[in-house]
Amino acid sequence: MNLFNQDENNKKQNINNEKNINFSKIQEKYKKLRNEIEYHNNLYYNEDNPIISDMEYDALMRELKQLEQEYPELLENSENSPTKKIGGTASEKFSKVRHRTPMLSLSNTYNISEIEDFDKRVKKIILSQIDENKNNDENLEYILELKLDGLSISLIYENGELVQAVTRGDGQIGEDVTENIREISSIPKKLKDPVSLEVRGEIILPISNFNRINQEREDDGEDVFANPRNAASGTIRQLDKTIVADRGLDCYLYYLVNAENYGINTHLESIEYIKNLGFQTTGVFEKYTDFTELEKSIDKWHDKRKTLDYETDGLVIKVNNFALYETLGYTTKSPRWAIAYKFPAEQVKTKLTDVTFQVGRTGVITPVAELEAVNLSGSVVKRASLHNFDEIRRKDIKIGDNVIVEKAAEIIPQVVNVVFDDRTGKEIEIQEPTNCPVCNSELSHEEGLVALKCHNPLCPEKVKRQIAYFVSRDAMNISGLGDKIVEKFIELGKIKTIVDIYSLEKYREELENLEKMGQKSVDNLINSIESSKTRDFSKVLYALGIPFVGKFNANLLTKTFKNIENLKNQSIENLLAVKGIGDKVAVAVNTFLNDENNWKIITDLQNIGLQFAIDETNLEKIADNPIKDKNFLATGKLQKYKRNDIKDIILSKGGNYLSVVSKNLDFLIAGEKAGSKLEKAEKLGIRVLTEEDFEKEFLENINENI
Repeated sequence: MNLFNQDENNKKQNINNEKNINFSKIQEKYKKLRNEIEYHNNLYYNEDNPIISDMEYDALMRELKQLEQEYPELLENSENSPTKKIGGTASEKFSKVRHRTPMLSLSNTYNISEIEDFDKRVKKIILSQIDENKNNDENLEYILELKLDGLSISLIYENGELVQAVTRGDGQIGEDVTENIREISSIPKKLKDPVSLEVRGEIILPISNFNRINQEREDDGEDVFANPRNAASGTIRQLDKTIVADRGLDCYLYYLVNAENYGINTHLESIEYIKNLGFQTTGVFEKYTDFTELEKSIDKWHDKRKTLDYETDGLVIKVNNFALYETLGYTTKSPRWAIAYKFPAEQVKTKLTDVTFQVGRTGVITPVAELEAVNLSGSVVKRASLHNFDEIRRKDIKIGDNVIVEKAAEIIPQVVNVVFDDRTGKEIEIQEPTNCPVCNSELSHEEGLVALKCHNPLCPEKVKRQIAYFVSRDAMNISGLGDKIVEKFIELGKIKTIVDIYSLEKYREELENLEKMGQKSVDNLINSIESSKTRDFSKVLYALGIPFVGKFNANLLTKTFKNIENLKNQSIENLLAVKGIGDKVAVAVNTFLNDENNWKIITDLQNIGLQFAIDETNLEKIADNPIKDKNFLATGKLQKYKRNDIKDIILSKGGNYLSVVSKNLDFLIAGEKAGSKLEKAEKLGIRVLTEEDFEKEFLENINENI
């Protein structure tokens, strides 16, 4: 008997030991998974630099939730699990603010069947709470809206005045970014009615601006943004608020906190209410009582979203009636009356067959992945930028690897990661080049920058790209000088710098003999080159391609310092004293203008007749014209002007040209099919002009020399 008991005890002990060993492995797995998620949380929320896709991150979170459900004891000494936390932490760079009402996140799914489960759960909860004699579905309406991929923001107004803007942070405590938010033109600083309220939405960077900024950053040797969301988040956390103004952020609002306090009963009513106060919304708030129709709309938005100028990573389905919110309740992190359906990013696997190197306008060397052709989001992809060599090392990319490719903002192909399981051992390390692939000059890294650069001022590829930038529409606006002409004349040694553009008239015969060029085309090109000499100082400074000097900063610098000699003689400290000029701009301007080669080019351009000073007499005339300091925007199809032409007229006469319709707009010039901008302007009471109205009121009485 004793032997039997001892045997049983041994068996039990062995089972317990085995359980302990297994649980120890589970704990180890859990700890590793948590650390991995927290690492990615920090990259996403605090550093704005995620290295995995949303889908990969969500898969890690699902695995963690499953472990916690199967082994609840894992949570006994772990109250701070990522499954119970919202967002990141508030940055130390900004004041911390406790939200009056927590900013919860939404539960999400990539699966339509889970949306159907959400519908069933909602109906089940409502059924259990509502009298059986009532029709439980009579008030059940869903609102389908776009899920914008940006930075969540809470805006607080007192008596109609914007007093505070706070990021989500960890959902309880966020960052006070009020001063930066004031630089976003689509956020009203004063409401139409003097009400006190809190409204929430998303700060986004339009895709068009994202592409522009990334091209500028790549040209200047800076790391590019992975996507518009990172760019928006990183921008709003800048200590220099002029960067916010220059990048062109936008904001869409979608939630009124405690809407019931304003006599509002439904989500749809609350959206109409905040629109009437002057807030911008996406305009996409579709109401459904039939869940089948809602699912059809989800399918529709898979493709329709690609036509928008902002990134959407999904759709949000919300119960419309506020009276049901308390019944449905909340989890630790999210409300039970809403769910997000996330669009799965389209990714494809292909082979990286080689890496080539591009030379940018400023000499930055960009590695480019050469890929086996693959269809992605409706187009054939053969190449993808690898950005820089730090990025290659971080992702451990090699020639011969199978890689996963997706499109950032549905436009730019990028290598997301390597399929390491496919490696055969025959893959080849990607080596940094030591010499320029075009001119063979020695390459080097500039201090503090990741970029590898060619410093030869006569590098043919640099010159070609500098000329393309110099003659572009926003710079000198020289039409007819295409890449093939430039390449041919660089090859013949007749163009070595941008100065040589102004000598092309000497080669009229060679120009006329080029393919697709004739006497008329050459006449037009020569005339366009000659007329560029009248471009104002701001455009000339921008056209020089000084790193970090965009149109905004070029305009600011020329207005402040009046002429190029005065600007050259300013110290970095003096440049920094100009409101709106940050460290990078000040250093870049000082370095560029004091470089011997650059200054020779500037001197030569001055001698040719380009404008390197502000015309003071022109400023006097501008001072009295009716356009000065007024805010304009054109929309729709114009008959007499191109959009950029009318913009140039307004700017040249001291007016401002805005990018969005807001209460700050004074006049909207509307052409055919003006659309939503016209509707919003009319609601805001903004004066709408035809082209004829604009000419009669603002141009006819202005001296033609202005």
